[in-house]
Amino acid sequence: MTRLLAPLCILLVASPAAAGTRATYAGTSEPKALVVEIADDGAAARVSVPGRDDYGLMLGDQFYLVKPRDGKPQVARVADMAAALDRVMPPIFKNLFGAMGGAIKASPLDAVRGGSKAVAGVPGEIWLVKGLDDEKPDAATEVVVSHDPALAPVGRALAAFLESGMVMMRPLIGNGAAEMVQQNRQLFALGTPIASTDRFTLTKMETVDEPAARFVLPARPATVDALVAEMKVTPAK
Repeated sequence: MTRLLAPLCILLVASPAAAGTRATYAGTSEPKALVVEIADDGAAARVSVPGRDDYGLMLGDQFYLVKPRDGKPQVARVADMAAALDRVMPPIFKNLFGAMGGAIKASPLDAVRGGSKAVAGVPGEIWLVKGLDDEKPDAATEVVVSHDPALAPVGRALAAFLESGMVMMRPLIGNGAAEMVQQNRQLFALGTPIASTDRFTLTKMETVDEPAARFVLPARPATVDALVAEMKVTPAK
């Protein structure tokens, strides 16, 4: 019996336990800090701002916003929010969050390689990107990206979180919201950003055991019709 159990014990000791990832970013403007947590199996992500009770959840390829209201969690899928906005305002997102979203063409990103740099101990590739600063469209912004596969889920969640903010800015910036989403996807296609001049910087990467409960929707997502009805009752200014 001992001989049979010994190999099993060796395998149990040698097999690494599943662990999640937590990436912390520091921002030069609001939010001043951003935390991206990846589930132990890598299939889900949670994005939050320390000190705030709202957060984002990425489940598969869909991103959801969770915000408490009157003591109850309210959940909305970003794709549904975009669809609702397209129904109450002139449509601009259309298929941007649908199956054809990745195939929509946009103006090429004006970016050139500029060397390498490590950020928070993570090796990165420097890109000099023009057009990210509306006030200085010809000025190049230094963006450092990582090609580490372990960071790829962080990049996908961070990109989706930023896109959610762009969608919610639709009433304020008009067609610019869809253009920002397209530009954001081009930028993240370069790799997972770990630093961007005067914007944000990765400060810490940790391997942690993330409770599965942190990656579960706390309520049923609102339907597009419900979101439309709410937007009509409380129109964005």
